[in-house]
Amino acid sequence: MSGNPIVRIRFWGNSALIAVVVLTIGGMLLTDTYWESSPWLVGSVALGYAAVSFIAHLRHPDKVDAAWDEQNTAAQHASLVFGYWATLAVFLLLLGAVLTKQIEGNAAFFWLGPVLGIGLSIHYLASVARGRAE
Repeated sequence: MSGNPIVRIRFWGNSALIAVVVLTIGGMLLTDTYWESSPWLVGSVALGYAAVSFIAHLRHPDKVDAAWDEQNTAAQHASLVFGYWATLAVFLLLLGAVLTKQIEGNAAFFWLGPVLGIGLSIHYLASVARGRAE
């Protein structure tokens, strides 16, 4: 892993987002109940990641350009594209389920959240694992 603090924060922040979403959704599926605190937990992790990233950018302005080189920018762009298409695909699947009365609209809205929350992060970490990003 890079010694650049911006890169490390980006990696661990995306990892934390994925972990907390998977754990909360998995816990809800295993217990078959809705956890009232799960949106707050996921939102807190996301806001904490954003705050830590913002502070790191302010504290290490000399490291920002190295963390956002051409390769990382391309990986980030590809992650945004993947997140968009993944969300659209899941939306269409859930729309079909709502129209055929397999699930309620509010449940479909709820299940769209995890895709929005971690679609980009999953692709970005896959780019890191393939060596296409830092």
